Amino acid sequence: MFIRRQFGKIFFFNKRSIFLRFKIKHFYSCSGDFQRFYFRLKQTPCPYCKSAGSLILHGYLSGNHQTISGEKIIRGRRIFCSNRNRRVGCGKTFSLLAANILKGFNICANSLWRFLNNISKGMSKIQALKKLNLPFSDSTVYRLFKIFSHRQSRIRTLLLRQSPVPQLPFINHPPIQTIVHLKSAFKNFPCPITAFQLSFQTPFL
Repeated sequence: MFIRRQFGKIFFFNKRSIFLRFKIKHFYSCSGDFQRFYFRLKQTPCPYCKSAGSLILHGYLSGNHQTISGEKIIRGRRIFCSNRNRRVGCGKTFSLLAANILKGFNICANSLWRFLNNISKGMSKIQALKKLNLPFSDSTVYRLFKIFSHRQSRIRTLLLRQSPVPQLPFINHPPIQTIVHLKSAFKNFPCPITAFQLSFQTPFL
């Protein structure tokens, strides 16, 4: 239980109320969005132990560039719940990624969306890949689409919070229905997958 005094009044609130007020971010849209997160980092509770006041920046997250072999890019930042120097944190870390990054994948969100959008237009998986000029093998493309297909139920459940299912009278292929629903839910954004990750603060795949 915590106590806060304001304007002569005393307010009582617990860790859960803090956790609900400061929702943990997992994706940021730009440097300005990251700075806003950083400025309130000390008031943000740890997603593991729910303790506030112990989070600190803990380095960068780097990964391979999707097209240039051997080149590294900054994918995000690592946040540490410090248990050092008398801090009461749990010692665990979590990541804060740029919204165009797909966690665990080299392909970025924008390229994945262009790939899925090409498929929704009637292209085969290989044709959709060749349109992007990405150095991925055919097996990688099939594996990527298989992962997307397996995650459809979770994706569509979240999309229903954003918008209702659009009318699809001539489409009976579930993955295509998901792609069309994604496009409809974030029709005002250049990359619906990036908007999905920003809106729900959860990985797309």
